[in-house]
Amino acid sequence: MTTENLANYTINFAEITDEEKLPELVNTWTDTFSQVSRQNEFPAILAYFTMLGQLMKDLVRIPYGYTIEDTRVHVCWIQNARSGKSVLNDFLSEIATLTWDQIEAKYDVEYTTFDCVDFTDASLVSSYVEIKNPDRNEEGEPEYIWNEVKGHIEGSGLLLFDEFEGSGIFKKMSNKDSMVTFFQRLMNTLTTDGYLIRRVLTGKPIATTSCQRSVWATSYMPEQVHQTIAEKGVLQRMFLYVREVPQEILNEMRRTLITSIGTIKRRKTPTDRFASAFLKIYDVAQERLNEISSTFDERMEAMPEEERYNCPQEEMMVWGDGVRELVQMEYDNMIRYLSGIPENVRNIIGLFETNCLLYITKLAVLCSITETNSREDAQKWIVTARNVRQASWIVRQGYMSLVAWMLTAVKVKRQSVAETAGLNDFVNAYYNMPDSDNVDGWVSKTKWKLLLEEKYNIPHASFHRKWKLVAHKFDVKKQGRVTLIKLKEDN
Repeated sequence: MTTENLANYTINFAEITDEEKLPELVNTWTDTFSQVSRQNEFPAILAYFTMLGQLMKDLVRIPYGYTIEDTRVHVCWIQNARSGKSVLNDFLSEIATLTWDQIEAKYDVEYTTFDCVDFTDASLVSSYVEIKNPDRNEEGEPEYIWNEVKGHIEGSGLLLFDEFEGSGIFKKMSNKDSMVTFFQRLMNTLTTDGYLIRRVLTGKPIATTSCQRSVWATSYMPEQVHQTIAEKGVLQRMFLYVREVPQEILNEMRRTLITSIGTIKRRKTPTDRFASAFLKIYDVAQERLNEISSTFDERMEAMPEEERYNCPQEEMMVWGDGVRELVQMEYDNMIRYLSGIPENVRNIIGLFETNCLLYITKLAVLCSITETNSREDAQKWIVTARNVRQASWIVRQGYMSLVAWMLTAVKVKRQSVAETAGLNDFVNAYYNMPDSDNVDGWVSKTKWKLLLEEKYNIPHASFHRKWKLVAHKFDVKKQGRVTLIKLKEDN
């Protein structure tokens, strides 16, 4: 596959095979979301698994030998402005709120959605303030005591950022200096204390924030997005979906919007349906965990120590035949795919490889959980080869879309830089070389430089600096001691 083909990649749902077809509930969810946020089916899929991953985090754990992962899915969706991100976020938030309410009413487990645009990093995490001691009258009690104030991201649910470009991740902001650190911590696995955010302030106790939420972040294309992707570990820990929506698709979105003028579709019906579906999944998962927990200690004592699970949550899923082999095959396919892209893009995409593998496994688990209600008893809670193929299709669309965007963005950036450097002058000088100095398109670089200096005001000192920026537009070869250049055909 050529670089041009890789750069032109778009997600085609018609090419999904029967084995890759997602669970029915996910397809229904996606179809419904596509009526609310048009042409954004893939982000809708990611939104479903963000919700389910959050709901399962206390019930299911995913063992990797010495390492244990939780089920949370963290998503960053970067796309043109005015292309449906906010309306999808609103619909997701409505479903999340109703789901949280139903689960809390039945299980007394609290989930909330943090959805604020303007905040400081200090307001998000826990702190201590000094207050008068209400027990001061008792003997030996101090006059003042420290009172813990919980941060706004404490707890479970969603961290929903509709304008992630203002979060302090993409560019440094005076009141959000610690945001990168906070995000890196809270996205660590919940199976160790590594996700806890601890702050030490002079003269105060250590303040600890337990943020177990899933991150759902959307943004238009920030200016610093290339640098953030390459240099900061935050996006490398997330499922990153980047898409530059073509103008013809934007036009189609707006035409579809026009056809809906004056019509009414009530969002309450699908919101109720999806909240009920999540509650049902939570019910059966809780029931299985209770069943496993009731005999867990007794069963573990009867097993060799090296084979024992640490907790019942690690025993929730059963790993079917061929799962590891399929994940290995998908990794090999990814490496093969990435081998065909330029090294500068390959180095950046390579930062996401480990995360891709983790998400294949997480999404396979969540696909299995989604299907469990409709399976025969003997097949429930088994992560099958089909689940791995479903998950692999999702992850594949993520990294292939990222490659396509990176290739296009790098090309545009290089063209822009080249134009700034005076590419037109370099090209015009090339075409104005005398025919006697042109042999099958090859001209003397030395004579070309003289023409640039005499006719285009590009002196020798400036030439070498600008040449570095436009050299990719030319072929270069040596003929004896003479250096020849030729403008590439695609220019």
